[in-house]
Amino acid sequence: MYMRNNKNDKIIKYPKQYHFSIGFIVIGVMFIYMLYHLFTYITADNITIYEVSQGSISNNLEYNALAIRKEQVVTADNNGDVLYLAENFGKVGAKTQVYALDTTGEILSSIEASTAKSEIQLDEDAYAKIQNIVNTYLVDYNPIEFNKTYSFKNELQSQVEQLYTVSAMASMGDSLEAAISSGSFNIYNSPVPGLVVYSVDGLEDITVDSFVSDSFDISNYSAVNLKAQESVVAGQAVYKVITSDHWNLILEVDKNLYDSLQGESYLKIKFLEDEVETWTNLDFTEKAGKYYLILSLDDSMDRYADSRFVHVKIVNNNISGLKIPNSSIVEKEFYTIPKDYMVQGNNDDSAGFLLKSDAGGVIVNPTVYYETDDFYYVDSEVLKRGDRLVKPNSKEEYVVGADIDKLKGVYNVNKGYAVFKQIEILYQNDDYSIIKTGTSYGISMYDHIVLQGNEVEENTIIN
Repeated sequence: MYMRNNKNDKIIKYPKQYHFSIGFIVIGVMFIYMLYHLFTYITADNITIYEVSQGSISNNLEYNALAIRKEQVVTADNNGDVLYLAENFGKVGAKTQVYALDTTGEILSSIEASTAKSEIQLDEDAYAKIQNIVNTYLVDYNPIEFNKTYSFKNELQSQVEQLYTVSAMASMGDSLEAAISSGSFNIYNSPVPGLVVYSVDGLEDITVDSFVSDSFDISNYSAVNLKAQESVVAGQAVYKVITSDHWNLILEVDKNLYDSLQGESYLKIKFLEDEVETWTNLDFTEKAGKYYLILSLDDSMDRYADSRFVHVKIVNNNISGLKIPNSSIVEKEFYTIPKDYMVQGNNDDSAGFLLKSDAGGVIVNPTVYYETDDFYYVDSEVLKRGDRLVKPNSKEEYVVGADIDKLKGVYNVNKGYAVFKQIEILYQNDDYSIIKTGTSYGISMYDHIVLQGNEVEENTIIN
């Protein structure tokens, strides 16, 4: 039997061998790299790129336009009960009978007694007038606007009363002639030809030159229905005559629309009460910091003769151009350099300037971002505030930074980094702007711009 001698046994321990795999090292580095970029992506502001395209902004611009007409208010020259003879909104000549005054009340009493007992037969014209009043009310009916209901009631009642009055006067014969001869009953003709309106609102003398912003305050507006009055005193208004078919509508608009329409001579509008469209002559005025469009018309006046405020919509308001989001627009400050200081050199046709230095003059070529008739707009990348520029062929000097201006623009990223480009805004709403195409220092269709303009700076690299 074999026995193991433990005394002589010797055990040798070898150190552990650590084997490093190059593959694990590469994977580890890549993992850390991915974690870093994931962290920076999550924590950094994400920049979105927007591609510029052709577009338009179409707004349904509706306004309560102030109507201005040539209106002449006629007042009573005596006290008495008033009797209206001419049709409301009817055309009259200089010898057309419009109203009568009864100083004793006898004729008016006889007429009332006669109309209470008699019936009249409507001819086709009279029937058509009443039918037109009813149809107009039905088209414009609004259960919320009770004033239209009362106006309809008064207009229909006055029309019927007028028909009865004319019929009764025709049947009075000698008694009417006697009252006229005695002077107790006087019939008055219109002093001028025009359109008769039996209401006044105190704004009859307003013109396109004299209107003010308070003229547009509908909440304080009120009109008086003159046909509702039974008697008048001397000097009291009895009716008014609109003496011309030419009239104006004044629209208070925002500056964006005001500026976008500059250069236009005509404007198309729609009357929202009856959906009728028409072209108008267009003019502009600014008063006390507010902007107004003045529309001139030679038609449609009679349809709105009793309306001081006419609800209209601008139809041709599709402003076309390059469409960009408002969030892309930024404002940047620039040095403005007089064009008299421009030189060309350095084998370059671009604008250069002779910079004064201790070693003499050196021509520099800063990037020009915009120009006017008198100035170039440059930033501080090449020229610094306080630098002195020498005027060509002169000893005159210009100190950079003496004149500063701001430009609106966007950051173009076609080259992978942000470059400021100046824009000219034609029209703007809450979300988008339409900018002018074909500008020398601007952008073009299909250019790529930064959507969040305020989150980047010039020369920022965009991944």
